[in-house]
Amino acid sequence: MKIVLVRYHDNDNVNTRLPEALNKVQGVYPPLGISYIAAILKQKGYDVQIIDTQALNITNREFESMIRSIKPDVVGITAMTPTIRGAMKAAMICKSHGAIVVMGGPHIATLPNETMASSFIDYGLIGEGDYSFLALIQYIEGKIVSLKNVEGIIYKHNKKVIINKAALVENLDELPFPARELLPNDRYDCIITEKPFTTMISSRGCPYRCGFCFKTPSDNKNRTRNPKNIVDEMEYCIDKFKVKEIMFYDDTLTLNREVIVKVCEEIISRKLDINWEAPTRVNHIDLELLKLMKKAGCIRLRYGVESGDQSILNLMRKGTTIDQIRKVFKWSHEVGIETFAYFIIGYYSETPQTMQNTINFAKEINPDWAMFTVATPLPKTHLHELALKDNLIPQNYWEEFTELKRNDRLPYLVPDADKWVKKAYRSFYFRPSFVIKKIRKLNSWDTLKKYIDGARGIIEL
Repeated sequence: MKIVLVRYHDNDNVNTRLPEALNKVQGVYPPLGISYIAAILKQKGYDVQIIDTQALNITNREFESMIRSIKPDVVGITAMTPTIRGAMKAAMICKSHGAIVVMGGPHIATLPNETMASSFIDYGLIGEGDYSFLALIQYIEGKIVSLKNVEGIIYKHNKKVIINKAALVENLDELPFPARELLPNDRYDCIITEKPFTTMISSRGCPYRCGFCFKTPSDNKNRTRNPKNIVDEMEYCIDKFKVKEIMFYDDTLTLNREVIVKVCEEIISRKLDINWEAPTRVNHIDLELLKLMKKAGCIRLRYGVESGDQSILNLMRKGTTIDQIRKVFKWSHEVGIETFAYFIIGYYSETPQTMQNTINFAKEINPDWAMFTVATPLPKTHLHELALKDNLIPQNYWEEFTELKRNDRLPYLVPDADKWVKKAYRSFYFRPSFVIKKIRKLNSWDTLKKYIDGARGIIEL
């Protein structure tokens, strides 16, 4: 049996939170979800390939040519809500060439019935698909008689969509390392990282319920890998793929302080020569931890700041304060760890003053990098509820978007939100002090080229 796992391009992503010019230059990162599934399938002896169209930068026609050549029996496609239209196009192509099509990723957990209504999607995965996909393959082969009690599977029976209990991997240490050998590793790039680099996770699940973030069923319980297992994978990536930098993709790397302390100590004891970065929260960081992380090779932390206005932070349900943010950014600068700050512009009930407060605050805390995105009310989020309550967006927008009945962009929640995002980028990045700081840190022609591409992207906003 031939199996192909796909991350499709997001050219149809009209709901991108980033301006198009910046979306093109930010880079493409290795996909972990389908890489874990591929590793499990390989472990069981299956013929599996990964097609990452984003990294390969291929067109619909080129993708179809690949599918025609491979002739897969089963194709698994991952999708987030804003990129569902591209994933649907991939599903249509694969179905037209006789493949059984499986849809996974965060989107189908949000709108399973609407997604499965498509005739070109046969099965869905809900929750963590690592073992569910394997079980589905075994069912297709006839090794499993029924899907009724298989966690994580969505299927059709007598024209009805059956949604089984979401799957959750309790012991992350039992998972094989992602099948990075199936990825086009030389095609991955990030505007702020060294090449070659890769992505990793040390944990799954997030206990926080930020108003703008859709929580999948697998977020209900936080699970952490053993520190030794984590560092084993880091060492494997260094030895096998010669990576120079690792990007952790946890929701919050430092959620379990004891684990990250042991990870740092393990890195130091093994004398691993590796740079790494991670996302975290300001309420899960302290000065001593920052010092240890720096010693262990942490070069950058990504903080979800989101807003420079406390009333908006409260509405976002962030559980953080302006003073906490100030303090942690000050500590990070003192220790010498780069900071990356995420900001959301145009949130529900925002005013020109609150948006300007965010821009001013970004300059005040002065991160090494900042990303400003337009508030996008994803389905089944608190932000979506607020937007519907005030009729700021069409009632059934996401359902119709999923069913390919519309392709217009979701309306902004405040007037000119996109223009405020452009103002934020230009105001932050074109400060003389910021430009001078980056020039002083230039260490290669490749870095200079990335800076020029980034500047061009901002100019083209």
